[in-house]
Amino acid sequence: MTHSTTIFNRFKELETLPTQERQMVKMMELYMEYFPVKDAYLFRYSPIGFLAEGVISLVDGKIQYIHNDRYDVRTLSTILDPIRKRKTMYYEGLELFEKTSSHYIIDRDVTCFLITPLFKGSMVFGYIYSLRLEELTKVDQNLLSDMTKFGNKCGKIVHSSLHWEGENILSKRELEVMARIAEGKTSKEVADNLGISELTVKQYIKLAVKKLNATNRVHAITEMFRRGLLS
Repeated sequence: MTHSTTIFNRFKELETLPTQERQMVKMMELYMEYFPVKDAYLFRYSPIGFLAEGVISLVDGKIQYIHNDRYDVRTLSTILDPIRKRKTMYYEGLELFEKTSSHYIIDRDVTCFLITPLFKGSMVFGYIYSLRLEELTKVDQNLLSDMTKFGNKCGKIVHSSLHWEGENILSKRELEVMARIAEGKTSKEVADNLGISELTVKQYIKLAVKKLNATNRVHAITEMFRRGLLS
């Protein structure tokens, strides 16, 4: 790709956007602008349960929410392999057919699958995939390498945004309590460790769960790992 230097300069613009939602939209626009694709689908990913959840799609210039799309990626090696290897991968023809679980039906118009994980280090936050490429596109190692770098840069921005959000959402004491809960300690053990009452610990947990929009403490801890607040 001849525009690799230009696109990575454009990330400076992305980093200055005030909300994660606007960052995601801009990320998708950059992906469509600089890579030879005709569509893009953004998913968030959690290693707890190997769950992938749709966020937005960009098709024919239109942004749409795809929140109803959810997958256990353990049944989809075309997604799980790029996540584990943290690199862009491309499938077409017989390979695409063989690697797609019988639980999923491939539309007859789909002839390829190009997927880029969004990651920082060993942590994968999501991925973008495309089903349609520009005509006469040559998918070679240079293109795949550039797209992997794109995914890595996006992952770093997502991590920074999530970490900043989390630090501002949770108080220092809430972070301390939840970190110890994540280690497997009971509320009483956390209370003894921090020199506070068990009732106070439970209140901190309740506040953290609410602030993270989680349903329970396990969900909250999962969300904290996803945001990079725990490692």
